[in-house]
Amino acid sequence: MGHSTVRLGTIGETAVVHDIVKNYEYQLYTPVVDDKGVDLIVDRGDRFFKVQIKTVTGYNKDTSIEVRLRKYSKGDFDILAVYFEPQNIIAYVPFLGESFINLALKRAKNGQTKNRLWFYEFMEFPQK
Repeated sequence: MGHSTVRLGTIGETAVVHDIVKNYEYQLYTPVVDDKGVDLIVDRGDRFFKVQIKTVTGYNKDTSIEVRLRKYSKGDFDILAVYFEPQNIIAYVPFLGESFINLALKRAKNGQTKNRLWFYEFMEFPQK
């Protein structure tokens, strides 16, 4: 049985909250109204981060996933948290206003490594 997009979003949001509560001593806040693309506020102690959470349920390409962000602009949020449901892993990617982000999970079939963002390089919440 497939989940609705709302339910999938909730699954991803819950996974991100669980990861941050379990692995970091940060304070978390959720917006009362979520119409600006901010799903979570993370207070790291020295800085607040606006976080947008996206849940991905499978590969968009053979070796990577793509998250479309066309409706967002630079400054709407600071961190894109990507929950990859099949492996139960999360990437915390700084958001600079891109219209999409590709994150590689496997080696490219042609061996390309240039300009590839690896999902695994973003599995820690930003410390700086």
